Amino acid sequence: MRVLFLQQQPCVRALKYSVALRGALPGLALGFAYQGKTLSGWYGSGDELFERWWNLGEDPAKTLQAAVDEFRPDLIHSHNLPDSLTAIALELFDGRVPVVHDVHDLQSLRRTPYENGFPEPQETLALERLAIEHCSALIAVSEELLDEIRGRYRPTAPTLAFSNYALRRDLPPVLLPAGRRNGHRPRIVYQGTLSTNGGHYDLREIFRSIVREGLSLDVYPSRPVPAYAELASELAGLRLHATLPLRQLLAELTEYDFGWAGFNAALNGAHLDTCLPNKAYEYLGCGLPVLTLRHRALSRLVDEGSFGLSLTTLDDLGGQLAAIDVAEVRRRIASARFELTVEANIHRLIELYESVS
Repeated sequence: MRVLFLQQQPCVRALKYSVALRGALPGLALGFAYQGKTLSGWYGSGDELFERWWNLGEDPAKTLQAAVDEFRPDLIHSHNLPDSLTAIALELFDGRVPVVHDVHDLQSLRRTPYENGFPEPQETLALERLAIEHCSALIAVSEELLDEIRGRYRPTAPTLAFSNYALRRDLPPVLLPAGRRNGHRPRIVYQGTLSTNGGHYDLREIFRSIVREGLSLDVYPSRPVPAYAELASELAGLRLHATLPLRQLLAELTEYDFGWAGFNAALNGAHLDTCLPNKAYEYLGCGLPVLTLRHRALSRLVDEGSFGLSLTTLDDLGGQLAAIDVAEVRRRIASARFELTVEANIHRLIELYESVS
């Protein structure tokens, strides 16, 4: 099988797919066409997963046509945002090369720009509809997101909910004992994106509330944000750490009691209700119970698996955490964590590929 990934720039979700696909399909050939300024070195040691990289540049349609002529893929797997790249692929190859549309985020659910390190394209609902209703197969990060899509559009292609699972290869092979104690105060950790724009990653007030309850919070940002260094200097219970390589970060996470996955819903509550972010599965892969804030998809994950706590309020957070049998939750997570990985679920993506290619 030959698969061409298409995206504005390389992303972690595509890297995870690639690792797991390579492990499951030794004869697989992967290519990557991207439109951003980032070069293939963005993946570091993951570059060898791809046969070729194409920068779509100023004329994405022309370059994509040349890439397909050269690579001859069995299908194109297009990751949004933007939906415009799926639209280009459909216009060029509809009926000749199946186009799988992978919805990381539904633009119509958001009120703030997409925070991924490059300028936000001016998406339109027309492009969103075109990509969803005319693709050969539709993938989304959660069942909740598929429900939102079906409520807005009329997808007719096969669908698949594929979460942002962790890669098993990156997880610590051994966890600390489930019954360990880290002292009197639970140690909470947050890892990932931070912002100051009032969107869902603007977590300053949430962090204040956590430490105000007498708990400690350690933060490992994916990129430095000076405002949070200032916040940490003001709050005795908040510690800001350096950005770490993924495997080193995951090893560090095992030392904590809870992983924080609660976001600022003031602007993007509808979007947050559909999210199953990378960090939630990374926390679980490191043996940590997950704390979240009634975001619908995350709450389902936490509640159905008894993998942590979905909080209605941060009031008396220490008391709420003390009521949990943490050792039992850790044992449950430890027994399930390898099933919540890309490698354990990649067969479902392969089956979707085979149904359309």
